[in-house]
Amino acid sequence: MSMFNIGLSGLKTTQKALEITSHNIANSGTAGFKSGSAEFASVYNGGQRGGVDVSDIKENFTREGGVVNTGSALDLAITGKGFFVVAENGRMAYTQAGRFDLDKDQNIVNSSGNRLQGYGIDANGNLVPGVLTDLKIEAANIPAEASTEVAFSLNLSSASDVIAVPFDPAVGNSYNYSQSSEIFDSLGNSHTLTQYFVHTGPNTWQAHYFVDGADLATPTNLTFDANGQLTAPAAPATVALTYTPTTGAAVMDFGINLTNSTQFGSGFNIYKNDANGFTAGEFAGVAIAETGEVFATFTNGETKLQGQVVLANFANINGLETGNKTVWYATNESGAALYGTPDAGSFGALLSGAYVGSNVDISEQLVDLMAFQQNYQANAKTISTADQMMQVLFNAT
Repeated sequence: MSMFNIGLSGLKTTQKALEITSHNIANSGTAGFKSGSAEFASVYNGGQRGGVDVSDIKENFTREGGVVNTGSALDLAITGKGFFVVAENGRMAYTQAGRFDLDKDQNIVNSSGNRLQGYGIDANGNLVPGVLTDLKIEAANIPAEASTEVAFSLNLSSASDVIAVPFDPAVGNSYNYSQSSEIFDSLGNSHTLTQYFVHTGPNTWQAHYFVDGADLATPTNLTFDANGQLTAPAAPATVALTYTPTTGAAVMDFGINLTNSTQFGSGFNIYKNDANGFTAGEFAGVAIAETGEVFATFTNGETKLQGQVVLANFANINGLETGNKTVWYATNESGAALYGTPDAGSFGALLSGAYVGSNVDISEQLVDLMAFQQNYQANAKTISTADQMMQVLFNAT
């Protein structure tokens, strides 16, 4: 009878291995799937050979799946270690299947409706680290915002000619340089601020300001020291200006911040030309940085921070409990989840517009399939042989 039992154990374990191999092949196109393999262990009953058993089923977390490009901003691939964290009916689950979308309430969810977890933002739009929450997109359109500051720094060449004729924007030789900036009024209308710079003497310049061709009549004297550093206007080196739009918008009170402007012998150069404010914008989509920051994007080019994706890892990944829909759960054997942000510490960066596919090697699985099939046939042969021996014994009695 021991031969029957040994053969039966071989059939059962080989059948289990075939099931695992078939499962791997079936999931060769499943996002975030990790191929499994059966570990066999010999069995001895009271010192007598008892066949074989499946001691464990190990999932291969070492081999990385291929990156599949989709172009969808909410599809995310982890280029390294880590799992996404999703809320599954109040329970935290972990996955490397990075295919996400927005539900009707603008929550970031996977195909099962589980909500992606991360750090949220406070009322001022600042990240609140350390507290996991559902990541959600605020898709409301944003109103126009008037410009209040133009961050503007430049180098005015000390080798420039000193201008002796009266300034006139229509006369090119009455100024040395000019530069334009786009600013916005309270209704979101665009206006052009133009600055003209006139070299009036050693280390001294005069700046004239026009908006849409209208003279603001507030020329400003700029003074530099012998090292080319701006000394006037004094820190914070801001020139206050006022303009009344003809569009019906509110009076514009804004400043030009000249901090870090210089006067060196090199040529005219703009270091920075950045005005705040913007026209009204409609929600256009979502963008996710490689470090996990989630932004809502708008048609006016503005972005608003919505939160940051958080990743998880475990002291013993092989101790995770496997669940449906390509997720895993923490267990005592895996240890508690260790959270962190992408591209920091041991965690991989995020690649938006792609996801990590299955790590199943089809060629390897087909070889295993043939090997297990032969193994199954061989075990069946031992049972057949045992049966023939029993028939011989019965016929001899």
